Amino acid sequence: MLSIRGKKGNYAYACARVRAKKSALLSKDNYPKFLMMDLNEIGRFLGETNYKTEMTELASRWEGVNLIELGTSRNLARIYTEILGFTQGELREMIAAYLGRWDQLNVKTILRGKYYGASVEEIREDLVPAGRLKEDDLIALVSLNTITEVLDALKRYDMAVPEGVRVAYDKAGTLQPLEDYLDKLYYARLLEAVNARTKPGRRFLVHVRREIDETNLQTLLKLKLEGLAAEKIVTYFIEGGEELNEREFARLAAVESVEQLAGELAKFSFYEDIKDALEKMKETKSLTEVSLAMKRHTLKQAETFSHLYPLSVLPIIDYMLRKKNEVDNIRIIARSKESGLDPELIKRLLVI
Repeated sequence: MLSIRGKKGNYAYACARVRAKKSALLSKDNYPKFLMMDLNEIGRFLGETNYKTEMTELASRWEGVNLIELGTSRNLARIYTEILGFTQGELREMIAAYLGRWDQLNVKTILRGKYYGASVEEIREDLVPAGRLKEDDLIALVSLNTITEVLDALKRYDMAVPEGVRVAYDKAGTLQPLEDYLDKLYYARLLEAVNARTKPGRRFLVHVRREIDETNLQTLLKLKLEGLAAEKIVTYFIEGGEELNEREFARLAAVESVEQLAGELAKFSFYEDIKDALEKMKETKSLTEVSLAMKRHTLKQAETFSHLYPLSVLPIIDYMLRKKNEVDNIRIIARSKESGLDPELIKRLLVI
């Protein structure tokens, strides 16, 4: 990415634009209404909101859950691209690096699709071209026949996978080594892009480090639930967190049980927001409640800091997280209705 550090960034203008976008987010009382609607009714409702452009464009080719999923994901990509387009200087650099998450997620989606034998159309439905890789780039990657061809092609997009990681993938027979590398690559580049010499940069850096902590925590819990050995778990650690360093991660990975691990997390700042979910995890042996609680914690923290620092990158990150959460909620409702899930169960899966 071309460096533009030294240029402060148009914080006041960009934050004003984002405040206007935030006012267009769906209100909380829309979600109970969605639970009472069928898929066609939800689609028509979205066509009268800020999703109108995408829903109208796609309505002639898609319907039901496919229309809702495609419309919301394309809307998300458009909104994020617009935000990047009206930012400047170091602010644009930070937002561009943050949106690199979508390159990572899209490549992982393509690799998973190839691994499980999904069709080109099925893979394309799950892509969100909101990062540096645009729709044409992603279509080119999806059109390739094998994972090996995709990995070779990533060199053209500055996402080359080292030979050692490719060998580990061949030996493991699973995508985990590739996905782990892509996760670490994203956060390494994001941390590198933050200019910590400026106040806005330092504020953003704290947010990124906390996000890394949360990612490491969920990885730790997931792998402990799966019964993975401590020496294997530590290889998935992502450097750069705020509270959870590599030594502490290794210590926690070595505890005897998930129950003991849950108790060891009491000293972390996020504990109060996830402790009830940790108790449920002990009973259910499922990470779902913890993931939802952590998402709520992240949204709460982002909103708090966006109010404390109204002319920084944080209000923009806060909006982007909320927009992503809105799309997630809509897609969860659509998929769950398609599967015939009970409305009360669907409600528990939402972050509102």
